[in-house]
Amino acid sequence: MLAENRILHSDNHRLNARVADLERDKLALTSEVADLRTKLEVMHYRVERMSRRIFGSMSERHVPGQQRIDLDLPSDAVVVEAEVSVAPTAGAADTTSAARPRGSRTGHPGRRRLPGNLDVVVEPVDIPEAERFGPDGQLLRVIGHRTTDKLDYRAGGFFIRRIQRAIYGVPFSEAEDRIIAPMPACVVTRGRVTDAVLARIVVEKFADHLPLYRQESRTARDGVPLGRSTMVGYVAAAAKALAPIWNALGDIVRDRPYLHLDDTPVDLLDPGRGTTATSRIWVYRSGDTAYFQFSRTREGRWPQEFLADYTGFIVADAYAGHEALFADGKATAVGCWAHARRKFSDIKDRPPAQAVVEEIQGLYAIEREIRGQPPDRCRDVRQERSLPLLTRLRQRLLAIGDPGPSSDLGHAIAYSLGRWEALSRYLDHGFLPIDNNPAERALRPFAIGRKNWLFFGAESGGERAAILASVIENCRIVDIDPYAYLVDVFREIHRGALVPTQMTPQALAGRFTPLRKVG
Repeated sequence: MLAENRILHSDNHRLNARVADLERDKLALTSEVADLRTKLEVMHYRVERMSRRIFGSMSERHVPGQQRIDLDLPSDAVVVEAEVSVAPTAGAADTTSAARPRGSRTGHPGRRRLPGNLDVVVEPVDIPEAERFGPDGQLLRVIGHRTTDKLDYRAGGFFIRRIQRAIYGVPFSEAEDRIIAPMPACVVTRGRVTDAVLARIVVEKFADHLPLYRQESRTARDGVPLGRSTMVGYVAAAAKALAPIWNALGDIVRDRPYLHLDDTPVDLLDPGRGTTATSRIWVYRSGDTAYFQFSRTREGRWPQEFLADYTGFIVADAYAGHEALFADGKATAVGCWAHARRKFSDIKDRPPAQAVVEEIQGLYAIEREIRGQPPDRCRDVRQERSLPLLTRLRQRLLAIGDPGPSSDLGHAIAYSLGRWEALSRYLDHGFLPIDNNPAERALRPFAIGRKNWLFFGAESGGERAAILASVIENCRIVDIDPYAYLVDVFREIHRGALVPTQMTPQALAGRFTPLRKVG
């Protein structure tokens, strides 16, 4: 009996140990399942975010209540058919203009008038004589015309400017005794193109994103053999001539109380590696002035060198390479609410993120109301209305808690709370912007252009691109024709009285008709 008790006791001990092992295994499996579920949820949102970036709209515009389209209408829902307006024919009275103002969201904007500064070519259209008889058999005569204007196109071609330079001297005298009129100045001194052709090449490459090899094909169709390597030399000459204006733009930006800073990658041909390296284009923008800088790498030393003595505010993202800009306390960091919002917008189908996006949209609604007002007024409104919104937003972020280090929501919350002081700094200074979007807009031409010309052929090409793109971008900002500006500036350079700060697009904008007003 005693032996059986010992056996039973031993079996019970083994069973208890087994149960304990099973409990530990259960806890480990439960923890593993929870971890896998968390990872699966993270991967699910990342796949959705990637799909949205590839196939969805790139706009960050957020309208509450328009996140999805509900097709299951209740049975008593009333569907209102949209009113369709038909554009009036030529000569007919527009009866809809009084009911719906031009350019309204609900009405047709109407046809724009054709530009009045274009040449008019009259094309008569007649009726064969055999078809001019009336019902009574009498020959009809012309009693008027019905005129319709249509926009047409004809290829604009190159032409040869024949420069005849007068030669003065005594007939049959030695050549040394003759006087020849000087050659008109040109950026390409010994080239066979005028400054107008040079300006056309630069504008098509840096404003229209047309690579030189495509320009070569295009000019060949016009019967002009303009080689690609030749055009590379022309671009280099233009960059050299405009370099003083480029430097002046940089000085203007550094003199402003605040500036935007951002960068974008561009491939750089690296023959030694047999592939391309990743170089950078940096943008520094303040108000209506932008300045581009090329660098081979993304090291923080490049903006540090350019902004070595800068003592204002720098609006930038949270790139670690920017931290050295603020180490000595001269410059002050300002956060970008567009970057903070973007992290929540990517996961805004999650209720906490959706609520945060709507809170941030409230900040932007206030900024739209005070746009263009004096800085003191902007500061007062921000203190009165934006500060309570920010306080409530911070409490909301803290209340969400820690979703986990691998969660996109956790990353978004950590980014905003970690940069909160910089993100709130715009409240105390009415002239500071709420985000870094002006810098991103300035970099957009490079994002579009690199899809066409693909890469920089050399570091010198990147440096020339920074110079010429700076000039073109400033023309775009002040809304003037870059071609007309370049032709005018080249003319001023040849006069020898070039003062770079007086030759920037901003300084000469008054000479040109704003593009939005043309036609």
